This record gives sequence, C-alpha cells and structure tokens, in this order.
Amino acid sequence: MPGKLKLVALLLLIQACVSIVAQMPAPGDSDSEGVLQRATEAYRAAKVKAQRIREAVQAFAGAYYEDHIKPVADPYMDWASASTSSFWDRVKEKIDQYRPI
Repeated sequence: MPGKLKLVALLLLIQACVSIVAQMPAPGDSDSEGVLQRATEAYRAAKVKAQRIREAVQAFAGAYYEDHIKPVADPYMDWASASTSSFWDRVKEKIDQYRPI
C-alpha cells in the first residue's frame, strides 16, 4: 500500500507541474529580448548625466579657485618660492667658499 500511495502522490505532483508549465508563457513571447537593450540605454543615459554633472562641478570648482583661493594663496606661494631660492643661493655660496676652484 505505501508504494501505491507514493505512486499516486507522484502522479498528482506531475499533473500539477504540467498544469503550471502550461500556464507559463513561451520563452519567445516574453519581453526578455528588450531588457538588455533598455538596460544599455539606461546605462548610457546615466553615464551622460554623470559626465554633465562632473563638468558642471569641475567648472564651478575652477571658478571658485580662480576667484577665492588663488588670490589668497599666490602671495604665500611667491614668498615660499623666494625663500627657497634665496636659501639655495646661500647654500651654493657656502659650498663655493669651502670648495677650491
């Protein structure tokens, strides 16, 4: 008897699976072909949008640097450059004093 019960359960399971598979659409009927194309288009649109945002941020940062940071920082950079060159000139003079020509 337990063997017959297993057989009946198996037949009912197969019948349920067949009815479920019959209700599913065929692979050619689905919209899966356009999914990759839509994903590619969405990626390209997002990439273009990100590039535009990057360009806008870069332009804003460049303008901010030119207007606010560079005028303040340039005198310090000139001072550092002059200090470095004058220090290097003093070092070269000392070396020339100790080195016979």
